[in-house]
Amino acid sequence: MEADPSMGTQSSPFKGFWIRALAFMIDSVALGVAVWVCAIVFGIFFGSLFGEDAGFGVGFLVFILASFATILYKPLMEASEYQGTFGKHFLGMKVIDKNGRRITTGKSFIRTMVFMFQVYIPIINWVSWLALIMIVFTEENQGLHDVTAETYVVSKYWQGPVPLQDNFGA
Repeated sequence: MEADPSMGTQSSPFKGFWIRALAFMIDSVALGVAVWVCAIVFGIFFGSLFGEDAGFGVGFLVFILASFATILYKPLMEASEYQGTFGKHFLGMKVIDKNGRRITTGKSFIRTMVFMFQVYIPIINWVSWLALIMIVFTEENQGLHDVTAETYVVSKYWQGPVPLQDNFGA
């Protein structure tokens, strides 16, 4: 894979808060639409076969199963050839380890669980948004979920290890 000529030698490969937030929104909309369409279709189908109450139960079951699929979406996509969710891939980003390699499913699962803890749990997310804002203030644009899993979000054109600030210019 060739390097992006527009990046130059001095620009940082790390992706910032706003583009990552946009990728999250793209993924959220896509997953949300998929979940609701499946819940409605299965709810209507089974509701017409077994009555309205069965349709609601099946729709709820589809919603629960889709929630588990959502939990698996990020880890499986980040550990795949895409090295990121569809939103990240579409916006030209990938998730790597410090050596520039694709991350493992285990690391991605840790990253996802910390992220979900920060974003989806009521009351906790009133304060934990600060751990996402830290992306703006760290040299490598890492959030708590990145630091915990030792991952970096970079341009999809980046090759090789990440230039860490603690190497003292080495």
